[in-house]
Amino acid sequence: MWHATSDAVCRIETWAEKKNENSQRGSPICAPAGAHQAGEQQPIRQRATDQEIQKWISRQHGFVPESAWLLNCKELFGLAAPGTAQIENPCPPEKVAAIQQAFRRFGLI
Repeated sequence: MWHATSDAVCRIETWAEKKNENSQRGSPICAPAGAHQAGEQQPIRQRATDQEIQKWISRQHGFVPESAWLLNCKELFGLAAPGTAQIENPCPPEKVAAIQQAFRRFGLI
């Protein structure tokens, strides 16, 4: 029997299946929502953290962006509410392109 939750489709053994010697025993089998019941699983991608973005930019572009710069760029690209970034520490214009590339790399824009 298959049971759907908000983020997964799980196979739950019924009492009759448990009683049957031929049934597979063990924990429920879960797959992401929308996956086929045949066992295909679709990877779930979580949103990147600022630390992951900073690490990627450091490796690719040779500098570590400040958190305030990331927040400022998130405002520029519509990823954060206006007015949340610090006005006194905006992202330098020459760093915006690298941060934008990182946002694209992590699927934010």
